[in-house]
Amino acid sequence: MDIEIIRRISLARHLYELGLSSLRSKNDLYLFSAVNLFQDSVEAFLIAVAEHVNAAIDQNTKFDKYFVAINDKIAPKELPFRVKLLRLNRLRVDSKHYGIQPERDECERLTVAVHEFFDEVSLELLGASFSTICAIDLLKDGATKTLLLEAKADLEKNEMENCAINCRKAIFLAIEKDYSISEYKDGKPMGLLAGFTYAPYYTQNKEYIDKNVKEPTDYIVYDHSRINQELLTNGVDTTAFWNVWRLTPEVFKTTDGKWIVKHDFAKLDRDLLADKLEYIFSATLDIILAIHKTREGIRTSGYGRYQLTLRQDNVSVFEKADRNSKIIGAIPPGMQKIETDYRVEGFEDDGPYWHVTHYEKDVFLYGFIHNDDVE
Repeated sequence: MDIEIIRRISLARHLYELGLSSLRSKNDLYLFSAVNLFQDSVEAFLIAVAEHVNAAIDQNTKFDKYFVAINDKIAPKELPFRVKLLRLNRLRVDSKHYGIQPERDECERLTVAVHEFFDEVSLELLGASFSTICAIDLLKDGATKTLLLEAKADLEKNEMENCAINCRKAIFLAIEKDYSISEYKDGKPMGLLAGFTYAPYYTQNKEYIDKNVKEPTDYIVYDHSRINQELLTNGVDTTAFWNVWRLTPEVFKTTDGKWIVKHDFAKLDRDLLADKLEYIFSATLDIILAIHKTREGIRTSGYGRYQLTLRQDNVSVFEKADRNSKIIGAIPPGMQKIETDYRVEGFEDDGPYWHVTHYEKDVFLYGFIHNDDVE
């Protein structure tokens, strides 16, 4: 389902909830706003459905013509509750343009019809429940999507602290984890990808950590110029990102999967969150969706595992594609195959070299072997 369709359905749900809130008021003046909000919610929903089924509508399409255009596309099926929804539109016109107050009983009956219309059409044409359709559905299954679903549930249950924390956890997985220096706490880590981080180079050492990391969340150190460029590249609103960063508590996920939360009392104050939580959630969702959309659009050659068969034991591994360069190690005795990712001509035009990698507990090799040593 397209993101704009989901946004319109979310808008329809939002307007419907506002209509219900107006209808609950004992003040009959609120019946005017209730009718208008219900009709707006139905119209937003119809536009989403029309777009989903490629029905021909435009900004001048009248309310009753939505049904005609959509029915033409879904025939022999038809949209349900047409008569009742056209009556809702009539009440909206009378209340808005002629000041005629709607009857409460009729408003309440039409509210039930609107809800049933949303549910039935969503299941039949969109393949999902109206109450659960959300932009989160566009994300691939994974830890970030799970956290956003939890944050959404927290928001609906008014569990403010949990919602803010889960939003920040999603941001951590999508962005912040790449700025962690935790693997340097005991010295320079070993391994091909060990210690990978975008944190500033001067922070990637035990000395810096011993002096500056006072708590686990301090392991995240931003390179601000890089992160801003990364956000822009991914289509993220940088203002929204830094707002969420300021409004939510810091978190950190350890290598064994444990979440650590900095329970910042100012950021988790319920009175403050009450005014900001919907913004935090929606901004976080927009950030994650932007990153997801950009990364989905990137095309790579994929990754395969390629191995070489060696001619002999103790094959030398060179630092460069040159047998005169430094020997950084030798293939362990008994190893007949080794992984490679590419082949290239050497500096001295003495035949191709194979770039190889090998990592185990006490041996780390990342360099070149000559073609003479390969079967």
